[in-house]
Amino acid sequence: MLPYRTKTLWSINKGHLMADEYRPLATLFHMDASTVAPAHLEELAHARLTADSTFRTGITTKLGELFIGLPRELTRQLNDVLARESSIAVLWNGIPRIMKHSYIVHAISEEILSTNDIEGVRSTRKEVQDAVETAQHEAGHTASNAPRDPYRTVRFEEFARLYLGLTDEQAQLPQTLDDLRTIYDDVVGDEIADADRPDGELFRNGDVEIIGAGERVVHTGAHSEARINELLTQMLALMKSKQIPQLLAATAAHFLFEYTHPFYDGNGRMGRYLLALNLRPTLTLPSVLSLSRTIADNRQRYYKAFSSVENPLNHGELTFFVQMLLECIAQAQTELIERLTQQLNRLGRIHAHCGALGREHQLSDHAHQTLFALIQKAAFDNPGGMTLDDTAQHLQLSKQSARKTVEELERADLIAFTKRRPLTFAYAGELPE
Repeated sequence: MLPYRTKTLWSINKGHLMADEYRPLATLFHMDASTVAPAHLEELAHARLTADSTFRTGITTKLGELFIGLPRELTRQLNDVLARESSIAVLWNGIPRIMKHSYIVHAISEEILSTNDIEGVRSTRKEVQDAVETAQHEAGHTASNAPRDPYRTVRFEEFARLYLGLTDEQAQLPQTLDDLRTIYDDVVGDEIADADRPDGELFRNGDVEIIGAGERVVHTGAHSEARINELLTQMLALMKSKQIPQLLAATAAHFLFEYTHPFYDGNGRMGRYLLALNLRPTLTLPSVLSLSRTIADNRQRYYKAFSSVENPLNHGELTFFVQMLLECIAQAQTELIERLTQQLNRLGRIHAHCGALGREHQLSDHAHQTLFALIQKAAFDNPGGMTLDDTAQHLQLSKQSARKTVEELERADLIAFTKRRPLTFAYAGELPE
C-alpha cells in the first residue's frame, strides 16, 4: 500500500472531489510532485480500470486495456443526448415526407462534402449532389424505372449509396472482416492512389505512420495484417456489445478503428461512416447525418482527444475521447433542433404561399400538389427539384398524365427546368421568409 500523503492531490486521485474535477491520469501524474508519483499513477490507473462503474472493453493494446470511466459529467452528457433525441424525434415526425426527403438528400451531400474536406479529397458540391441523386434513383428511392447504364459511372456514387442506406432503420452492422473490406471499397472508390491500395489479403500488409506538424510521427497503426485482423474482430464484437451502452460502445469502437488504421488511405472516411452506422439505432437519422460536418468543425479538438488516449500515462482510458465525441453529437443536435424548429415554423407560411399561387394561376389540384412539393424541396436547400418520374409517383398518376401537370406549371412560369435527361425541374419563384 502506498504511504498516505496530506496533499490534496491524493484526495483528488482517490476521486473524492466533484465530477468536474475528474481529470486525465496524465494530468494527475504531472500534478504529483512526490518521489513516488509513478507508483501513485499505477494505483490510480488500476482503481479506475477496476471500479464498479467502469465499462471495460476487454481489448488490450500497447496502451493497456481500453476502458471508459463513468464520472458524473459523462452520465449527464449521456442523459442530455437522449433527451435532445426525444425533442428531435417530435420535430422530425412533424415534418412532411417531401421535406424529410429533401433534408436527407441535402444532409447526405453535406456529410460527404465534410468528410472529403477532412481527408483532403477534392470534390465539388455539384459532384456530390449528382452522386446522391444517382444513388437514390438507382437504389429505388424514387420511381425511376430506367435501366442503369453499365458504362456510366458517377464519382462518389457508392459512397452516397452507403449513406442513403442509413435511411433504413434496420441497416445492418458489418459482421465480418470481409464486410469491412467491402465497405471500404465503396467508401473510397477510385479516390486513392494505386500505391495506397491494400496489399494484404484484406487490409494493408505494411506499416503506416501518421505525420503531424513539424514532420513528427503522431500515430503508428497496427504493425501487421494479423494484428489488424485481431483488433478489427474485437471491434466488430464491441460494436454489438450488450454489456456497454450503445453510445459508449460506438464511440469506443470508433477509436479502435482509427487506432488500428487498417488501410494506407481512407481510414478517416470509413471510420466516420462506421460511427454513423453504429449510432443509427440510438440516434435519429438527421442527427446521424450531421456528425461528419460537426467533427470537421471540431477537428483540432478531435485530434487532441485522440492523442490524449495514446499518451501512455493515460493507460488506455477512453473517457475523455468519448466525452469529446458526445460534445460533437450535442452540438449537432442543438443546431438540428434550431433548424427543424425554424423549418416547421416556416411550413405554415409555405402552405399559405402555395395556396395563394394556386389561386392566382388557377392551378389544378395535381399542379397544386406538385408545386407544394417543389416549394418544400426548395425550402430545405434541395436545388435538384423533381423528375417526371418523381411527379408521377407523388401524384400516383401515369407518366403521361404527370407530364401534363408539369406543362401546366411551366405555362404559369412557376418552374424552371434544371436538367433534360432525366427531365428535372425546380420551383422558380420566391420563397416565403
